[in-house]
Amino acid sequence: MTAFIEKHRKQIFRIILAAAFLMILAYNFLTPYLSDDYSYAIAVREAKSVWDLIKQQYGEYLSNSGRVIGQFNVRLSLVFDKWVFNLVNSFMFIALVLFMYANIRRKKKYDIFVLLLIITFLWKFAVSFGQTMLWICGACNYLWGSVFILGFVTFYRHFLYHADKIKHHWMIAAGAFMLGIIAGWCNENTSGGCLMMILLFGLNFWWDRRKRKEKSIYPFMIAGVLGMCCGMLGMISAPGIRSRSATMSEGEYTGFVGLLSRIYKITLSIRELFFVVIVITIIVLVILVLQKKLCSLRLLRNHETVIFLLVATATCYALALAPTPADRAYFGAGIFLFVGCIQGIVDVSDTEQVVRAAKYSLVSVLCAWLFFAYLDNLVNLARIYREEKERIDLIWEEKGDPDEDGILVIPQFREAFKNPYSNAHESDLQDDKDYWINLFYEVYYDLGNITAIPRDEWEEQYGEE
Repeated sequence: MTAFIEKHRKQIFRIILAAAFLMILAYNFLTPYLSDDYSYAIAVREAKSVWDLIKQQYGEYLSNSGRVIGQFNVRLSLVFDKWVFNLVNSFMFIALVLFMYANIRRKKKYDIFVLLLIITFLWKFAVSFGQTMLWICGACNYLWGSVFILGFVTFYRHFLYHADKIKHHWMIAAGAFMLGIIAGWCNENTSGGCLMMILLFGLNFWWDRRKRKEKSIYPFMIAGVLGMCCGMLGMISAPGIRSRSATMSEGEYTGFVGLLSRIYKITLSIRELFFVVIVITIIVLVILVLQKKLCSLRLLRNHETVIFLLVATATCYALALAPTPADRAYFGAGIFLFVGCIQGIVDVSDTEQVVRAAKYSLVSVLCAWLFFAYLDNLVNLARIYREEKERIDLIWEEKGDPDEDGILVIPQFREAFKNPYSNAHESDLQDDKDYWINLFYEVYYDLGNITAIPRDEWEEQYGEE
Protein backbone atom coordinates (compact mmCIF):
# COMPACT_ATOMS: atom_id res chain seq x y z
CA MET A 1 0.00 0.00 0.00
CA THR A 2 2.78 2.42 0.94
CA ALA A 3 4.61 1.65 -2.30
CA PHE A 4 1.46 2.34 -4.31
CA ILE A 5 0.93 5.71 -2.60
CA GLU A 6 4.55 6.73 -3.15
CA LYS A 7 4.37 5.74 -6.82
CA HIS A 8 1.15 7.69 -7.46
CA ARG A 9 1.70 10.52 -4.98
CA LYS A 10 1.15 13.31 -7.52
CA GLN A 11 -2.08 11.83 -8.88
CA ILE A 12 -3.47 11.16 -5.39
CA PHE A 13 -2.58 14.70 -4.33
CA ARG A 14 -4.56 16.13 -7.26
CA ILE A 15 -7.51 13.81 -6.63
CA ILE A 16 -7.68 14.97 -3.01
CA LEU A 17 -7.63 18.61 -4.14
CA ALA A 18 -10.41 17.93 -6.68
CA ALA A 19 -12.46 16.16 -4.01
CA ALA A 20 -11.94 19.10 -1.62
CA PHE A 21 -13.16 21.48 -4.33
CA LEU A 22 -16.30 19.45 -5.01
CA MET A 23 -17.02 19.13 -1.29
CA ILE A 24 -16.96 22.87 -0.64
CA LEU A 25 -18.75 23.55 -3.95
CA ALA A 26 -21.72 21.44 -2.85
CA TYR A 27 -21.95 23.35 0.43
CA ASN A 28 -21.75 26.65 -1.46
CA PHE A 29 -24.64 25.69 -3.72
CA LEU A 30 -26.72 24.74 -0.67
CA THR A 31 -26.11 28.11 1.02
CA PRO A 32 -28.72 30.74 0.00
CA TYR A 33 -28.52 34.49 0.54
CA LEU A 34 -28.39 35.12 4.28
CA SER A 35 -28.28 38.01 6.71
CA ASP A 36 -26.49 41.11 5.32
CA ASP A 37 -26.40 39.57 1.83
CA TYR A 38 -29.90 40.98 1.40
CA SER A 39 -28.85 44.46 2.51
CA TYR A 40 -25.96 44.58 0.02
CA ALA A 41 -28.07 42.98 -2.72
CA ILE A 42 -30.61 45.78 -2.33
CA ALA A 43 -27.89 48.40 -2.83
CA VAL A 44 -26.19 46.52 -5.68
CA ARG A 45 -29.50 46.22 -7.50
CA GLU A 46 -29.64 50.02 -7.67
CA ALA A 47 -26.15 50.32 -9.19
CA LYS A 48 -25.99 50.78 -12.95
CA SER A 49 -22.24 50.47 -13.41
CA VAL A 50 -18.98 49.60 -11.67
CA TRP A 51 -18.57 53.28 -10.88
CA ASP A 52 -21.85 53.18 -8.95
CA LEU A 53 -20.49 50.25 -6.94
CA ILE A 54 -17.34 52.24 -6.20
CA LYS A 55 -19.42 55.19 -5.01
CA GLN A 56 -21.46 52.87 -2.81
CA GLN A 57 -18.29 51.46 -1.33
CA TYR A 58 -16.92 54.94 -0.68
CA GLY A 59 -20.13 55.78 1.15
CA GLU A 60 -19.70 52.70 3.33
CA TYR A 61 -16.07 53.67 3.94
CA LEU A 62 -17.30 56.98 5.34
CA SER A 63 -20.15 55.55 7.39
CA ASN A 64 -19.55 51.95 8.44
CA SER A 65 -16.37 50.02 7.53
CA GLY A 66 -12.82 50.51 6.31
CA ARG A 67 -12.58 47.02 4.76
CA VAL A 68 -12.67 48.22 1.18
CA ILE A 69 -11.24 45.03 -0.35
CA GLY A 70 -13.62 42.60 1.31
CA GLN A 71 -16.75 44.72 1.13
CA PHE A 72 -16.23 45.62 -2.52
CA ASN A 73 -15.86 41.91 -3.29
CA VAL A 74 -19.23 41.39 -1.61
CA ARG A 75 -20.78 43.90 -3.99
CA LEU A 76 -19.12 42.33 -7.03
CA SER A 77 -20.29 38.88 -5.94
CA LEU A 78 -23.89 40.07 -5.71
CA VAL A 79 -23.82 41.55 -9.21
CA PHE A 80 -23.78 38.06 -10.72
CA ASP A 81 -25.94 34.99 -10.23
CA LYS A 82 -25.24 33.03 -7.06
CA TRP A 83 -23.61 30.16 -8.97
CA VAL A 84 -20.74 32.46 -10.01
CA PHE A 85 -19.95 33.18 -6.37
CA ASN A 86 -20.26 29.48 -5.57
CA LEU A 87 -17.54 28.63 -8.09
CA VAL A 88 -15.22 31.52 -7.18
CA ASN A 89 -15.63 30.90 -3.46
CA SER A 90 -14.81 27.22 -3.89
CA PHE A 91 -11.63 28.14 -5.77
CA MET A 92 -10.81 30.56 -2.94
CA PHE A 93 -11.10 27.72 -0.44
CA ILE A 94 -8.66 25.65 -2.50
CA ALA A 95 -6.37 28.69 -2.79
CA LEU A 96 -6.34 28.98 1.01
CA VAL A 97 -5.47 25.28 1.27
CA LEU A 98 -2.62 25.67 -1.22
CA PHE A 99 -1.21 28.82 0.40
CA MET A 100 -1.25 27.08 3.79
CA TYR A 101 0.46 24.12 2.13
CA ALA A 102 3.08 26.42 0.56
CA ASN A 103 3.94 27.84 3.98
CA ILE A 104 4.72 24.42 5.44
CA ARG A 105 8.45 23.77 5.08
CA ARG A 106 10.47 20.54 5.11
CA LYS A 107 7.64 18.46 3.69
CA LYS A 108 7.71 15.93 0.87
CA LYS A 109 6.86 16.85 -2.68
CA TYR A 110 3.12 16.41 -3.17
CA ASP A 111 2.82 15.64 0.53
CA ILE A 112 -0.54 13.89 0.97
CA PHE A 113 -0.20 13.80 4.76
CA VAL A 114 0.20 17.58 5.00
CA LEU A 115 -2.60 18.24 2.50
CA LEU A 116 -5.05 16.06 4.44
CA LEU A 117 -4.09 17.73 7.71
CA ILE A 118 -4.77 21.17 6.25
CA ILE A 119 -8.14 20.21 4.75
CA THR A 120 -9.36 18.41 7.87
CA PHE A 121 -8.12 21.18 10.19
CA LEU A 122 -10.12 23.71 8.18
CA TRP A 123 -13.31 21.64 8.22
CA LYS A 124 -12.96 20.69 11.88
CA PHE A 125 -11.44 23.72 13.57
CA ALA A 126 -12.03 26.80 11.36
CA VAL A 127 -13.91 29.46 13.28
CA SER A 128 -17.62 29.80 12.44
CA PHE A 129 -17.29 27.90 9.17
CA GLY A 130 -20.75 28.84 7.91
CA GLN A 131 -20.14 32.54 8.52
CA THR A 132 -16.53 32.75 7.35
CA MET A 133 -16.45 30.28 4.44
CA LEU A 134 -19.94 30.11 2.91
CA TRP A 135 -21.98 33.21 3.74
CA ILE A 136 -21.21 35.76 1.00
CA CYS A 137 -20.54 38.74 3.29
CA GLY A 138 -18.44 36.62 5.64
CA ALA A 139 -16.51 34.68 2.99
CA CYS A 140 -15.48 37.80 1.07
CA ASN A 141 -14.06 39.33 4.24
CA TYR A 142 -12.59 36.32 6.04
CA LEU A 143 -11.92 33.49 3.57
CA TRP A 144 -10.95 35.77 0.69
CA GLY A 145 -9.11 38.14 3.01
CA SER A 146 -7.07 35.26 4.42
CA VAL A 147 -6.25 34.12 0.88
CA PHE A 148 -4.89 37.59 0.03
CA ILE A 149 -2.99 37.81 3.32
CA LEU A 150 -1.48 34.33 3.20
CA GLY A 151 -0.80 34.78 -0.51
CA PHE A 152 1.28 37.84 0.30
CA VAL A 153 3.13 35.96 3.05
CA THR A 154 3.86 33.17 0.55
CA PHE A 155 5.14 35.71 -2.01
CA TYR A 156 7.31 37.45 0.58
CA ARG A 157 8.81 34.25 1.99
CA HIS A 158 9.51 32.86 -1.48
CA PHE A 159 11.66 35.82 -2.40
CA LEU A 160 13.35 35.84 1.02
CA TYR A 161 14.50 32.28 0.41
CA HIS A 162 15.53 33.06 -3.17
CA ALA A 163 16.81 36.60 -2.65
CA ASP A 164 20.11 35.96 -4.43
CA LYS A 165 18.31 34.79 -7.57
CA ILE A 166 16.17 37.93 -8.03
CA LYS A 167 16.99 39.65 -11.33
CA HIS A 168 14.43 42.45 -11.54
CA HIS A 169 14.53 43.87 -8.03
CA TRP A 170 12.35 46.90 -8.63
CA MET A 171 9.66 44.94 -10.44
CA ILE A 172 9.48 42.53 -7.52
CA ALA A 173 9.47 45.49 -5.13
CA ALA A 174 6.55 47.07 -7.02
CA GLY A 175 4.67 43.79 -6.84
CA ALA A 176 5.41 43.49 -3.13
CA PHE A 177 4.12 47.01 -2.55
CA MET A 178 0.84 46.40 -4.40
CA LEU A 179 0.25 43.00 -2.80
CA GLY A 180 1.13 44.54 0.56
CA ILE A 181 -1.56 47.19 0.13
CA ILE A 182 -4.16 44.51 -0.65
CA ALA A 183 -3.08 42.30 2.26
CA GLY A 184 -3.00 45.27 4.62
CA TRP A 185 -6.49 46.44 3.64
CA CYS A 186 -8.31 43.14 4.29
CA ASN A 187 -8.93 42.73 8.00
CA GLU A 188 -7.86 44.77 10.99
CA ASN A 189 -6.32 42.15 13.27
CA THR A 190 -5.37 39.54 10.64
CA SER A 191 -3.65 42.14 8.46
CA GLY A 192 -1.82 43.31 11.57
CA GLY A 193 -0.73 39.73 12.18
CA CYS A 194 0.51 39.51 8.60
CA LEU A 195 2.61 42.65 9.08
CA MET A 196 4.09 41.19 12.27
CA MET A 197 4.87 37.95 10.44
CA ILE A 198 6.76 39.45 7.53
CA LEU A 199 8.67 41.66 9.97
CA LEU A 200 9.71 38.59 11.98
CA PHE A 201 10.73 36.65 8.88
CA GLY A 202 12.51 39.72 7.53
CA LEU A 203 14.37 40.37 10.80
CA ASN A 204 15.53 36.75 10.99
CA PHE A 205 16.72 36.97 7.40
CA TRP A 206 18.53 40.26 8.09
CA TRP A 207 20.16 38.94 11.28
CA ASP A 208 21.41 35.69 9.74
CA ARG A 209 22.72 37.41 6.58
CA ARG A 210 24.35 40.16 8.59
CA LYS A 211 26.25 37.62 10.71
CA ARG A 212 27.54 36.01 7.52
CA LYS A 213 28.39 39.47 6.14
CA GLU A 214 26.09 38.98 3.13
CA LYS A 215 23.59 41.39 1.63
CA SER A 216 20.74 41.48 4.11
CA ILE A 217 18.19 44.02 2.84
CA TYR A 218 16.44 43.93 -0.54
CA PRO A 219 14.01 46.46 -2.06
CA PHE A 220 11.02 44.08 -1.96
CA MET A 221 11.41 43.69 1.82
CA ILE A 222 10.99 47.41 2.42
CA ALA A 223 8.32 47.80 -0.28
CA GLY A 224 6.24 44.98 1.16
CA VAL A 225 6.25 46.47 4.65
CA LEU A 226 5.43 49.95 3.32
CA GLY A 227 2.60 48.54 1.20
CA MET A 228 1.11 46.77 4.20
CA CYS A 229 1.39 49.91 6.32
CA CYS A 230 -0.37 51.93 3.63
CA GLY A 231 -3.16 49.37 3.35
CA MET A 232 -3.67 49.15 7.09
CA LEU A 233 -3.59 52.92 7.46
CA GLY A 234 -6.24 53.25 4.76
CA MET A 235 -8.41 50.73 6.61
CA ILE A 236 -8.09 51.88 10.20
CA SER A 237 -8.36 55.59 9.33
CA ALA A 238 -11.80 55.11 7.76
CA PRO A 239 -14.39 57.47 9.33
CA GLY A 240 -16.82 54.56 9.33
CA ILE A 241 -14.70 52.60 11.79
CA ARG A 242 -15.08 55.24 14.46
CA SER A 243 -18.86 55.36 14.20
CA ARG A 244 -19.12 51.56 14.07
CA SER A 245 -16.79 51.19 17.06
CA ALA A 246 -18.81 53.72 19.05
CA THR A 247 -22.01 51.78 18.35
CA MET A 248 -20.48 48.39 19.24
CA SER A 249 -18.88 49.68 22.46
CA GLU A 250 -22.12 50.94 23.99
CA GLY A 251 -22.58 49.40 27.43
CA GLU A 252 -18.99 48.12 27.69
CA TYR A 253 -16.41 49.12 30.27
CA THR A 254 -13.89 51.73 29.17
CA GLY A 255 -10.33 52.55 30.13
CA PHE A 256 -7.99 50.11 31.83
CA VAL A 257 -10.84 48.08 33.34
CA GLY A 258 -12.39 47.74 29.91
CA LEU A 259 -9.07 46.58 28.45
CA LEU A 260 -8.68 43.91 31.15
CA SER A 261 -12.27 42.80 30.60
CA ARG A 262 -11.71 42.39 26.86
CA ILE A 263 -8.42 40.50 27.40
CA TYR A 264 -10.24 38.11 29.73
CA LYS A 265 -13.04 37.57 27.18
CA ILE A 266 -10.50 36.97 24.41
CA THR A 267 -8.73 34.37 26.54
CA LEU A 268 -12.02 32.55 27.09
CA SER A 269 -12.78 32.72 23.37
CA ILE A 270 -9.35 31.29 22.50
CA ARG A 271 -10.00 28.38 24.86
CA GLU A 272 -13.44 27.77 23.42
CA LEU A 273 -12.44 28.04 19.75
CA PHE A 274 -8.98 26.46 19.66
CA PHE A 275 -8.52 24.28 22.74
CA VAL A 276 -8.01 21.02 20.84
CA VAL A 277 -5.52 22.58 18.41
CA ILE A 278 -3.68 24.20 21.31
CA VAL A 279 -3.39 20.82 23.06
CA ILE A 280 -2.01 19.22 19.88
CA THR A 281 0.42 22.12 19.49
CA ILE A 282 1.67 21.85 23.09
CA ILE A 283 2.31 18.13 22.65
CA VAL A 284 4.17 18.85 19.40
CA LEU A 285 6.29 21.57 21.03
CA VAL A 286 7.23 19.27 23.92
CA ILE A 287 8.32 16.56 21.48
CA LEU A 288 10.31 19.09 19.42
CA VAL A 289 12.11 20.23 22.57
CA LEU A 290 12.86 16.62 23.56
CA GLN A 291 14.16 15.97 20.06
CA LYS A 292 16.44 19.03 20.49
CA LYS A 293 14.88 20.95 17.61
CA LEU A 294 14.00 23.94 19.80
CA CYS A 295 16.94 23.93 22.18
CA SER A 296 18.56 27.29 21.39
CA LEU A 297 17.55 30.89 20.85
CA ARG A 298 18.52 30.70 17.19
CA LEU A 299 16.34 27.63 16.60
CA LEU A 300 13.46 29.23 18.48
CA ARG A 301 13.48 32.54 16.61
CA ASN A 302 13.83 30.86 13.21
CA HIS A 303 11.35 28.04 13.64
CA GLU A 304 8.17 28.62 11.65
CA THR A 305 5.99 26.99 14.29
CA VAL A 306 7.12 29.51 16.90
CA ILE A 307 6.67 32.45 14.52
CA PHE A 308 3.18 31.41 13.43
CA LEU A 309 2.12 30.76 17.04
CA LEU A 310 3.38 34.17 18.16
CA VAL A 311 1.53 35.84 15.30
CA ALA A 312 -1.66 33.86 16.01
CA THR A 313 -1.53 34.95 19.66
CA ALA A 314 -0.93 38.59 18.76
CA THR A 315 -3.74 38.47 16.17
CA CYS A 316 -6.14 37.30 18.85
CA TYR A 317 -5.16 39.77 21.56
CA ALA A 318 -5.07 42.70 19.14
CA LEU A 319 -8.85 42.45 19.32
CA ALA A 320 -8.64 43.88 22.85
CA LEU A 321 -8.10 47.30 21.26
CA ALA A 322 -11.65 47.26 19.86
CA PRO A 323 -15.11 46.47 21.26
CA THR A 324 -15.84 42.79 21.97
CA PRO A 325 -15.91 41.11 18.54
CA ALA A 326 -17.91 38.23 17.08
CA ASP A 327 -16.20 34.83 17.01
CA ARG A 328 -15.50 35.15 13.28
CA ALA A 329 -12.94 37.86 14.04
CA TYR A 330 -10.65 35.02 15.23
CA PHE A 331 -10.73 33.29 11.84
CA GLY A 332 -7.39 34.65 10.59
CA ALA A 333 -5.70 33.89 13.91
CA GLY A 334 -6.95 30.33 13.54
CA ILE A 335 -5.37 30.03 10.10
CA PHE A 336 -2.00 31.15 11.50
CA LEU A 337 -2.40 28.70 14.40
CA PHE A 338 -3.20 25.81 12.04
CA VAL A 339 -0.12 26.48 9.92
CA GLY A 340 2.08 26.64 13.01
CA CYS A 341 0.63 23.44 14.45
CA ILE A 342 0.91 21.49 11.19
CA GLN A 343 4.47 22.74 10.68
CA GLY A 344 5.33 21.38 14.10
CA ILE A 345 3.71 18.03 13.33
CA VAL A 346 5.77 17.81 10.13
CA ASP A 347 8.99 18.66 11.99
CA VAL A 348 8.49 16.02 14.66
CA SER A 349 10.87 13.22 13.77
CA ASP A 350 8.96 9.99 13.24
CA THR A 351 11.85 7.55 13.36
CA GLU A 352 10.20 6.00 16.41
CA GLN A 353 7.21 3.84 15.57
CA VAL A 354 5.07 5.33 18.35
CA VAL A 355 5.48 8.87 17.02
CA ARG A 356 4.84 7.76 13.45
CA ALA A 357 1.70 5.90 14.56
CA ALA A 358 0.48 8.99 16.45
CA LYS A 359 0.95 11.26 13.43
CA TYR A 360 -0.84 9.02 10.98
CA SER A 361 -3.54 8.14 13.50
CA LEU A 362 -4.28 11.84 13.93
CA VAL A 363 -4.88 12.44 10.24
CA SER A 364 -6.81 9.18 9.90
CA VAL A 365 -9.16 10.07 12.76
CA LEU A 366 -9.71 13.55 11.32
CA CYS A 367 -10.51 12.08 7.89
CA ALA A 368 -13.00 9.66 9.45
CA TRP A 369 -14.61 12.51 11.37
CA LEU A 370 -14.82 14.62 8.21
CA PHE A 371 -16.53 11.82 6.27
CA PHE A 372 -19.38 11.46 8.76
CA ALA A 373 -19.68 15.17 9.65
CA TYR A 374 -19.71 16.20 6.00
CA LEU A 375 -22.53 13.83 5.03
CA ASP A 376 -24.58 14.67 8.11
CA ASN A 377 -24.39 18.41 7.57
CA LEU A 378 -24.81 18.11 3.83
CA VAL A 379 -28.29 16.83 4.61
CA ASN A 380 -28.88 19.67 7.09
CA LEU A 381 -27.82 22.27 4.53
CA ALA A 382 -30.09 20.70 1.92
CA ARG A 383 -33.01 20.91 4.38
CA ILE A 384 -32.28 24.56 5.15
CA TYR A 385 -31.99 25.31 1.43
CA ARG A 386 -35.33 23.57 0.81
CA GLU A 387 -37.05 25.50 3.60
CA GLU A 388 -35.66 28.82 2.37
CA LYS A 389 -36.93 28.03 -1.13
CA GLU A 390 -40.37 27.21 0.31
CA ARG A 391 -40.40 30.53 2.16
CA ILE A 392 -39.49 32.45 -0.97
CA ASP A 393 -42.30 30.66 -2.82
CA LEU A 394 -44.69 31.84 -0.10
CA ILE A 395 -43.41 35.38 -0.57
CA TRP A 396 -43.98 35.28 -4.32
CA GLU A 397 -47.47 33.88 -3.80
CA GLU A 398 -48.22 36.80 -1.51
CA LYS A 399 -46.94 39.25 -4.12
CA GLY A 400 -49.13 37.58 -6.73
CA ASP A 401 -52.27 38.22 -4.66
CA PRO A 402 -52.57 42.03 -4.34
CA ASP A 403 -55.90 41.83 -2.50
CA GLU A 404 -54.30 40.21 0.55
CA ASP A 405 -53.88 42.58 3.47
CA GLY A 406 -51.99 42.43 6.74
CA ILE A 407 -48.71 40.77 7.58
CA LEU A 408 -47.20 37.82 5.74
CA VAL A 409 -46.25 35.12 8.24
CA ILE A 410 -43.72 32.49 7.22
CA PRO A 411 -42.08 29.63 9.16
CA GLN A 412 -38.68 29.92 10.77
CA PHE A 413 -36.00 27.34 10.07
CA ARG A 414 -36.34 24.18 12.13
CA GLU A 415 -33.94 24.18 15.07
CA ALA A 416 -33.11 20.52 14.36
CA PHE A 417 -31.30 21.63 11.19
CA LYS A 418 -28.97 24.05 12.99
CA ASN A 419 -25.29 23.31 12.29
CA PRO A 420 -21.88 25.06 12.24
CA TYR A 421 -21.84 25.16 8.43
CA SER A 422 -24.77 27.53 8.08
CA ASN A 423 -25.44 31.06 9.28
CA ALA A 424 -29.18 30.65 8.66
CA HIS A 425 -30.39 30.27 12.24
CA GLU A 426 -28.24 33.12 13.60
CA SER A 427 -29.89 35.51 11.12
CA ASP A 428 -33.39 34.04 10.83
CA LEU A 429 -36.50 36.17 10.58
CA GLN A 430 -38.35 36.92 13.82
CA ASP A 431 -41.90 37.54 15.00
CA ASP A 432 -41.08 41.25 15.20
CA LYS A 433 -41.88 42.90 11.85
CA ASP A 434 -39.36 45.65 12.64
CA TYR A 435 -36.47 43.23 13.23
CA TRP A 436 -33.50 44.07 10.99
CA ILE A 437 -33.56 40.97 8.78
CA ASN A 438 -37.36 41.24 8.39
CA LEU A 439 -36.87 44.75 7.04
CA PHE A 440 -34.27 43.49 4.55
CA TYR A 441 -36.69 40.88 3.23
CA GLU A 442 -39.47 43.47 2.93
CA VAL A 443 -37.34 45.81 0.85
CA TYR A 444 -35.65 43.10 -1.24
CA TYR A 445 -38.91 41.37 -2.15
CA ASP A 446 -40.97 44.59 -2.17
CA LEU A 447 -43.40 43.40 0.49
CA GLY A 448 -45.54 45.08 3.08
CA ASN A 449 -44.68 43.49 6.40
CA ILE A 450 -43.25 40.05 7.10
CA THR A 451 -42.78 38.04 10.28
CA ALA A 452 -41.73 34.48 11.09
CA ILE A 453 -42.77 32.03 13.78
CA PRO A 454 -41.53 28.53 14.70
CA ARG A 455 -42.33 25.91 12.09
CA ASP A 456 -44.64 23.87 14.37
CA GLU A 457 -46.76 26.92 15.20
CA TRP A 458 -46.88 27.98 11.55
CA GLU A 459 -48.02 24.56 10.37
CA GLU A 460 -50.68 24.51 13.07
CA GLN A 461 -52.01 27.95 12.10
CA TYR A 462 -51.37 28.16 8.34
CA GLY A 463 -50.31 24.74 7.07
CA GLU A 464 -53.75 23.21 6.91
CA GLU A 465 -56.83 24.87 5.56
